[in-house]
Amino acid sequence: MWLADTSIRRPVTATMFLMALVVLGIVSYPSIGVDLYPKVDFPIVNITTRLKGASPEIMDIDVTDKIEEAINTINGVKTISSQSVEGTSVVTVEFELEKDIDLAVQDVREKISIIRSKLPTDIDEPIIQKVDPDATPVMWLSLSGSRSIGELSTYADEVLQEKLQKVSGVGAVNVTGLRLRQVRIWLNLDKLKAYQITSSDVAQALARENVEIPGGRIESLSKEYSIKVKGEFPRASDFNDLIVAYSRGAPVRIRDIGRAEDGLEERRSIARLNGETAVGLGIQKQSGTNTVEVVDLVKKELAKIQKTLPPGMNLSISFDQSRFIKTSINEVQHHLILGGLLAVFAVFLFLKNVRTTLISALALPISVIATFTLIYAFGFTFNNMTMLGLTLSIGLLIDDAIIVIENIYRHIEEGMKPREAASFATAEIGLAVMATTMAIVAIFLPVAFMKGIIGRFFWQFALTVVFAVLVSLIISFTLTPMMSSRYLRPPGEVAPVPRSAPLRRVFLAMRSMGDWLETRYDEMERVYRRFLAFCLDRRIAVLVVATVIFVLSLMMTRFIGKEFVPPEDQSQFIIRLEAPIDYSVDSTDQLFRQAEAVVKEIPEITRLYYSQGGGRFREVNKAVFMITLKPKKERKRSQQDIQAVIRKELARIPGLKASAENISLIGGGVRNVPIQYSIRGTDLEALQRYAKTITSEFAKLPGIVDVDTSLETGKPEVKVYIDRDKAADLGINIATIAEAVNFLIGGEVDVTKYKDEARGRRYDVRARLEPGDRANPADIGRIYVRSRDGRLVELSNVVQIQEGGGPSVINRVDRQRAVTVFANLEKKPMGQAMAELDAITAGVLPSDFTASYKGQANVMQESFQYLLFAILLGVVMAYMVLAAQFESFIHPFTVLLSLPLSFIGAFGALLLTGKTLNVFSYIGLILLMGLVKKNAILLVDYTNTLRARGVARREAILEAGPVRLRPILMTTVAMIFGMLPVAFGVGEGAETRSPMGVSVIGGLLTSLFLTLAVVPAAYDLFDDGPEWVRRGAFRKLATRQYWVLRIRQIPGWLKQIRRATQAAGHAWGLLKRLPGTALSAGAAVARRVGRRRSGPPPDP
Repeated sequence: MWLADTSIRRPVTATMFLMALVVLGIVSYPSIGVDLYPKVDFPIVNITTRLKGASPEIMDIDVTDKIEEAINTINGVKTISSQSVEGTSVVTVEFELEKDIDLAVQDVREKISIIRSKLPTDIDEPIIQKVDPDATPVMWLSLSGSRSIGELSTYADEVLQEKLQKVSGVGAVNVTGLRLRQVRIWLNLDKLKAYQITSSDVAQALARENVEIPGGRIESLSKEYSIKVKGEFPRASDFNDLIVAYSRGAPVRIRDIGRAEDGLEERRSIARLNGETAVGLGIQKQSGTNTVEVVDLVKKELAKIQKTLPPGMNLSISFDQSRFIKTSINEVQHHLILGGLLAVFAVFLFLKNVRTTLISALALPISVIATFTLIYAFGFTFNNMTMLGLTLSIGLLIDDAIIVIENIYRHIEEGMKPREAASFATAEIGLAVMATTMAIVAIFLPVAFMKGIIGRFFWQFALTVVFAVLVSLIISFTLTPMMSSRYLRPPGEVAPVPRSAPLRRVFLAMRSMGDWLETRYDEMERVYRRFLAFCLDRRIAVLVVATVIFVLSLMMTRFIGKEFVPPEDQSQFIIRLEAPIDYSVDSTDQLFRQAEAVVKEIPEITRLYYSQGGGRFREVNKAVFMITLKPKKERKRSQQDIQAVIRKELARIPGLKASAENISLIGGGVRNVPIQYSIRGTDLEALQRYAKTITSEFAKLPGIVDVDTSLETGKPEVKVYIDRDKAADLGINIATIAEAVNFLIGGEVDVTKYKDEARGRRYDVRARLEPGDRANPADIGRIYVRSRDGRLVELSNVVQIQEGGGPSVINRVDRQRAVTVFANLEKKPMGQAMAELDAITAGVLPSDFTASYKGQANVMQESFQYLLFAILLGVVMAYMVLAAQFESFIHPFTVLLSLPLSFIGAFGALLLTGKTLNVFSYIGLILLMGLVKKNAILLVDYTNTLRARGVARREAILEAGPVRLRPILMTTVAMIFGMLPVAFGVGEGAETRSPMGVSVIGGLLTSLFLTLAVVPAAYDLFDDGPEWVRRGAFRKLATRQYWVLRIRQIPGWLKQIRRATQAAGHAWGLLKRLPGTALSAGAAVARRVGRRRSGPPPDP
């Protein structure tokens, strides 16, 4: 082989080439960011339209429906969803992932501009914006202390927010619990009536008497002056002296009809940290920036801010998303290192030689470090996908070097000189090594080009594995033969015994262990040769047995749970709280304080951040607990167990709806719950009725918790109906009535500003009736307005006030009214829950109502389809690569037989360990398909080599099997050892990685034993096919005697099939009882151990 020969002749050149890869990797390493998952750009566009005072029904009919109708005609739209609430319509358009987001926004703008004339004329202009997943805060800070909420709010708004926004990578700072400074004008309804003053009089006086208008300039011969008319009040208390009107010649001031105070805006948002009143600051990173990097920079700035905080204030971290990211990635890095060490140890057990072990082990660090170059060049990050790709590739990276050096060492043992053996053995084994590596690349490339969100996630995983494997291939053809030619010694050259006594003992112990292992290997090869001969004599029976076992393994999948991703113990989660929809801010806070007291009693909780009235719609009856737990290793209960306890305790609080949810960056949807089920129809009342029936039945099932719907009805409304005829007779226009109600009852009219010269800031001035004058709906009728002739008219004469209720939000999905069912799961796979929900829905919904999954469940269905397609395409590509390399159409079939044999162990391992079939399990299966072909390729390639030298087929098989047994065992054990940390890791994020490692290890074990038997038998049988055709043996199929003989054999075949079926049934029964038996045995052992520890039982 040219590459190996060149490396042997020019060792320095080969070394420098590989050193260049290492140097590039080392230089790239510091520039690679850290994140939990790869960044995915979701092409989602929001259209927000506001119409003050419009009911949800008006917004839905006049605004939302027209916008959806126009947007639906855009090419590439995947789904359209909308929410219509009081005064606001939000339409969310999700495009196919392949759609360019900038083009999507442009298309949406064009469609909105076309229908703008059809929308109500008094709406605010629709706001069209891209939806960025990075818009969710990655970190929350809390400003608390002994100061008042006003002082905390002012400092947070005027000082902290500006400092944090200057940090590199910070996009915005969201503030909750804020009550900013505001000049409040409190008016007394009776005094207004006594002085014959209306709301419009107060508004005009405030706007007219508190102004600062530029007066131009004065120009003299030598100077120029600018003129400012200082008409603003210098102090907030001076508003009390403002003259509103004159009554009987005397001025009426604000103090005569109410009072002015330097106060705070209305309380609509509340935040607390560990029960202490606080102001929350949510750090939102810029799009495309790295989460960990941004949080680290904020923490550095936080250390500086701490030194300048005023006395009585404390700024602390209340929620940190980067904490789990760091610990999870660090855990994967530890698995990577530990897996590499275990793989090297496995190699040493087989090679029994320090030099050969070290030469083969060099492939690991060089391949991993060189891969950093690709990660940096493609803009990847150190995330779960890239790090898992490297960790699970540990066994692969050392495999090529193992196969090459084992073949070199075998030829040295047979008498070749090291240099000659390095060249000859590498050329001999080169095709097999190349075939295995290219077959792995062929398996993983389809994964990189999958569609959907799953394709975006595993693009980085697949490319990392492919690049690392290709580097290891180069190393096995350059560094491995070069170093073998220079540093390996013939077996006759005994290494000198060290003089030091401790070293001598270790040396002799290792030598004796090596001799003992060598004896065992020789015995194993002899046993395997006899077993191989036994299998070759019964070729068809071996293939039939393998087929039956494979079919049984497929039946196992019925008993394996299915889900998108396993729930992770992140040491942090959120609890969503909801009070009855008619609760006020204070009533909601009192109810939620009960929940806060319950949650604070959980000993594992270290931080509890409470935020009420946040979110997109600022709903005061909803709140969120952001909970941080002790690190996983410092507590006995898992996060899921703690969530279950909290759910049980909060369910006892009357009137409270609570949902404990994990923090997830995969899946999307409205909320972070596994089940999001959208029910659609045209009749809203029927839709509500069906949704209630489905949720009540679904909530009864075990493992289904936190069942809720997006349906919100019953919000109290006060509707003011104006008698237009009476209003016209009295000389009152409609706008005057609406403005008076809004000014005095709502108190949200921004009439003027108060300028604080000392701070250099301006604050809102708001007027409103005193709380006692607006406590009941009937108080609206006591308001007076001025008619055209100047008379005061009480509103009760021209309006009718009615109390009622209605939907506070109307949801639509794909242009139909919709209700979404939400549910969490406790120890139940998502696939099972979806099947149960589908069964309930089938018996409830009529044919004109439809339902579909959103969020994680929807992504799971798409992802599994894409993964199955990737597996099939990988098999086809692997066949094409193998056929080209073996120059045969038959031998690739022999090699690919090892693939279904590996699934037997993978499914069995998942079933026995209680893991589920999820995205990570599927990736484990794809990785397994790349691994297990190596064993078959080694057998088939060496058998072909021996036959090319003139050895008969059967003898070639019997010789190739034992010769290739050691490298097959070596590579398989190395791969299993390398994946042990992933499969049985218990650190942060281990729940998602473990199924991948378990499926790979289980598949490798069964594939190892079955491949050694099935592949040689299949090779022998398939190779008979062309000879059978050439001999014309098929002609006997046309003879009567042949079929008479076969018909007479049918009873015997049926008897054998019946026996095999009975045996399979017994085996299946034992398999189903195995988990329970294992648990019972474990319990018995535990009781016995417990008795031993506690001593003998006392005498009766």
